[in-house]
Amino acid sequence: MDCVEPVTMSVRSTSLARTATESLPALRTLAELAARPVRFVAFWLATLLPFTYLPLLATGTVTTHRVAFAGVVGLNAVAFVVGHGHNRPD
Repeated sequence: MDCVEPVTMSVRSTSLARTATESLPALRTLAELAARPVRFVAFWLATLLPFTYLPLLATGTVTTHRVAFAGVVGLNAVAFVVGHGHNRPD
C-alpha cells in the first residue's frame, strides 16, 4: 500500500497582519463618513426635542404617560451625547 501524506494548509499570518494594517485607514475613513449623518441627526434632535417638553407638561401628558416622557428625556440625553461633536473642526 502506498503511504499518503496528510494535506496541510498554511496561512501566512504576516500577510494577514499587513493586509489588516493597510486597511485600517480606509476603515477609519468609512466609519467617519458613516458617523457624520448620525451626528447631524442627533445634534438637531437634541436641539429640537426640548421644545416638546412644554406642551407635554401643559397638557398633563407627563403625569399620565410617565414612562413615555422618561423615554423622551432619555432620548434627548443620548442625542446630546451622540451629536456633541457635530460640525466641530478636527
